[in-house]
Amino acid sequence: MVVFYFIILLLLGFFAHKRTKKTPEDYFLANRSFGPMLLFFTLIATNFSAFTFLGFAGNAYKTGFGQYGIMGFGTAIMAIMFFVIGRKVWKLGKEKGYITPPELIGDRFNSTSLRLLFMCVMVIFTIPYLATQAIGAGILIQSMAGIGWQIGAVVVMIVIMFYVLFGGMRGSGWTDVIQGVIMIAAMTIAVVFIAVNLGGFEAANTATFNASPDLFSRPGGGEYFIPQIWFSFMLLWIFADPMFPQIFSRFYTAKNQKSLKMAMIFYPIVVSFLFLFPVLIGVWAHGAGINPETSDMVLPLMVQKFAAPVYAFVMIGALAALMSTADSQLLSLSTMLSHDVFKKKKRISDISLGKILIVVLSIFAIFFVISGYDPSVGIMGTLVKTTFSGLAVLCPTTIAALYWKRATKYGCIASILIGEISIFLFQFKVLPDLGFLSAIWGIVIAIIVLIVVSYMTPLNLHNKTVAKKES
Repeated sequence: MVVFYFIILLLLGFFAHKRTKKTPEDYFLANRSFGPMLLFFTLIATNFSAFTFLGFAGNAYKTGFGQYGIMGFGTAIMAIMFFVIGRKVWKLGKEKGYITPPELIGDRFNSTSLRLLFMCVMVIFTIPYLATQAIGAGILIQSMAGIGWQIGAVVVMIVIMFYVLFGGMRGSGWTDVIQGVIMIAAMTIAVVFIAVNLGGFEAANTATFNASPDLFSRPGGGEYFIPQIWFSFMLLWIFADPMFPQIFSRFYTAKNQKSLKMAMIFYPIVVSFLFLFPVLIGVWAHGAGINPETSDMVLPLMVQKFAAPVYAFVMIGALAALMSTADSQLLSLSTMLSHDVFKKKKRISDISLGKILIVVLSIFAIFFVISGYDPSVGIMGTLVKTTFSGLAVLCPTTIAALYWKRATKYGCIASILIGEISIFLFQFKVLPDLGFLSAIWGIVIAIIVLIVVSYMTPLNLHNKTVAKKES
């Protein structure tokens, strides 16, 4: 079944290749043609990743039902940013032909330095996220075939690399629809089978409550969900998720504003019920007597023991979730590097260079996988400490670029640099975090610095012209 699934993805990439014109806008953005349904599924599939199946369940196993509140509700609220940021990004992209996120930011302030800084932050903090998808794939392949997770990770990255090379954004979008349907169906079937085999939802919850009652109320297992953590996660998703380059780039692909509005409406509905399922499975593992070596293995073990007839399909659903994120990340990173770094210095086309970079990034991610994963931290912990925190700092600059005429390039550059440095200082306890995630301090400091430095520095001629036109 896994091999058959891989073949389908490669075929979709091949067919997309036949439909793709040899222009950067078509290869990297599917000619801005994604309608409401396609955009909705590509946003869902792109944002649901390895942590949706493995990280959520693993964290719920350790901390309890509070995990659903911070993930289900917090991520649902994030959909507002599809309209707040996405609408403006789509409009500017269509009017001025922007292809990458840094291109919009750099052009708004007429600053090559800001453009490159914005791109560097996106690339540096997305690489660990890309590697995490491969790690999740390796864990799933290991649970199914008993081979080393590193081998499984390498195989999946190679498959992703080839269908992205073939199909570009159109191939990524088409495969996202298939992968989105599979992962939603797989997670739904998994929780139903497990509940039935545990005697029903009530029996599963009762057994878990008798084993670990602390999982049913805050602060939860390990007293994790203190108010500061709860608030931190609620705020984190709003600022971090739209800054994922794979999500930001999807805003350019919308056919019209209706597509973005429909995605904003339906995204919270799907998130609200789908994110409950891995949390249920993770919590129920206590009542079921499951004791995994690492928390990320909770869901595969629960499915293997209590949903054996659909085990292969559920694991493919998990693969679909992480592969749909990885392919989008691979494409968005290669697009930025080819378009924003080498645009004026290369002798080959954007598309050819983009394809070369897809291969290079895939190899780099494989090396990162082999050398950089700590099973004791888990997928969720790895992402919160790296990708989410680093990318969230970019959000104040993005909102300022879209809505604040008085913002200056100096304010944005200082905001990003000092925000990232502050995250490092809080993450390594150089400064006291007072119980909050380091990302929250980074966001707050980035906003303050952006406002103060912008008022202290003059608008350049380009900014004055833009402000005058907008007025």
